[in-house]
Amino acid sequence: MKLFIVTGASKGLGQAMLRQLMEPGHRLVGIARSGAGSLMEEAALKGAGLEWISGDVGDASALDEMMEKALAGVEPGEADTICLINNAGMVEPIAPAAVAAGMDLARNVSVNLIAPVVLTAAFLRLTADWKADRRVLNISSGAGRKAYSGWSAYCASKAGLDMFTRCVGEEQRHETDGIRILSVAPGVVDTDMQRDIRKTSPELFRDHQRFVELKDSGSLTGADETANKLLRVLFDDSHPSGSVLDIRDL
Repeated sequence: MKLFIVTGASKGLGQAMLRQLMEPGHRLVGIARSGAGSLMEEAALKGAGLEWISGDVGDASALDEMMEKALAGVEPGEADTICLINNAGMVEPIAPAAVAAGMDLARNVSVNLIAPVVLTAAFLRLTADWKADRRVLNISSGAGRKAYSGWSAYCASKAGLDMFTRCVGEEQRHETDGIRILSVAPGVVDTDMQRDIRKTSPELFRDHQRFVELKDSGSLTGADETANKLLRVLFDDSHPSGSVLDIRDL
């Protein structure tokens, strides 16, 4: 049995990955603030088990319990593969740091950085004695490597996620049966996040026109295509654990 835990699973890239993982012998756990909708029935029709955890990954106090729930009912020897996909993310607030609300900045960092850090740590701790192929895929962004005016929290949190990935990769490299962990920027994907960016006032986001043109020119990649590439990278052992990658370079 293969177990996959996906955050931000109710829409966009997370939902696309979850759908592509719906295969017989796969046990899936979706984590999102909203409900599963028709995904439960879809998984059953495809022979996959799907469990749903409704919760806010922006609430750091709930993260350890979320991971405990995600792994509940799975015996240590039952799963031959266990994967955590930290996909949940947000770009807001889109505004210069001088005018962005402090609570909005804090929530951005909580969702984009604190959540994957704490969930990964809990995943490591709770599966430490499991004799399984354990993998973590962190969905990063090119914004973690390039500064954007108006995206200070988003850029900073994604840069932090990349460095966290490098550090855990270094730690686990010296462990017997250590996990494989990757941080991958998915490119510019046609999701609700891109729609929200285009709706932002150009006064708050200087690169607004560039993202409008990406949509108008058909340069955005579809969520299904990107999900397929990310899942291939997840099981591509040619990249050392701890690698920080961009899907557009692969």
